[in-house]
Amino acid sequence: MKQMSLFDEPTIVLPANYYPEFLNKEEADELYQHCQQLQWQQNQIRMLGKTMPVPRLECIYGDEGCDYLYSKSVLLKPLPWTDALAKLRDRITATTDYNFRIVIGNQYRSGQDSIGWHNDSESSMGLNPAIASISLGSVRKFQIKPIGGKPTDFWLEHGSLLVMLPGCQSTHLHQVPKTNKVVSTRINLTFRPHVGGKR
Repeated sequence: MKQMSLFDEPTIVLPANYYPEFLNKEEADELYQHCQQLQWQQNQIRMLGKTMPVPRLECIYGDEGCDYLYSKSVLLKPLPWTDALAKLRDRITATTDYNFRIVIGNQYRSGQDSIGWHNDSESSMGLNPAIASISLGSVRKFQIKPIGGKPTDFWLEHGSLLVMLPGCQSTHLHQVPKTNKVVSTRINLTFRPHVGGKR
């Protein structure tokens, strides 16, 4: 399987690996259709003293009791794994040797749906988690940068897998910015570890 390390300069390797054809087109199309049937919702987030809608749809599936709280205001409680998501989890684990107990879905319905600069440092994932991200549908710009550094842009393809390696969340930030270009729906599935819940 083709694997690429991500570079922002010829001599600097970002703490992530990219598999551009992790799923072939038929597999990616089938998974995209499956994801249309997931239980998406638009959550509310509290920022700067105000409550506002999260600018994308979200869902979560995973092991029982593996709740996920982010930004100290959005609590996600996992639904049971679907067969397709569980098989995908196992396939990613076989490729990466990292284990995952939840998957958080993000659905970007248009160019105005986004997620700002952040790292995924929630304590429920444990210390230095690896996070595996499957992209489906429309290609959107993904940016990653060292904390205090300059961003590098990538366009994550339909069926691709991006793995942010252990330590990445401590040293780097990432985002999917808004765009005024006309784009169709992108679905992102992020597989994560979890230290709680029932095993």
